[in-house]
Amino acid sequence: MDREMYASTISSAVDYFEGYGTLAVILNVSVDDLRCWAEGRSYPPADVLHRIVNLTRRLNRPRRVSWN
Repeated sequence: MDREMYASTISSAVDYFEGYGTLAVILNVSVDDLRCWAEGRSYPPADVLHRIVNLTRRLNRPRRVSWN
């Protein structure tokens, strides 16, 4: 995964959670670090990136509708 893909994935998650603050709390990272990663100025640690990818996968899944 290249820097642009990291930044795009992180930016999408930031948009979904309506800002850096909420996502930073969910990930237990600083807003400054999150902003650097989203802007492509540095790479996130592998474990944080893995959590972000898992979050975005869950967010992009279609929801099942229950008719009961």
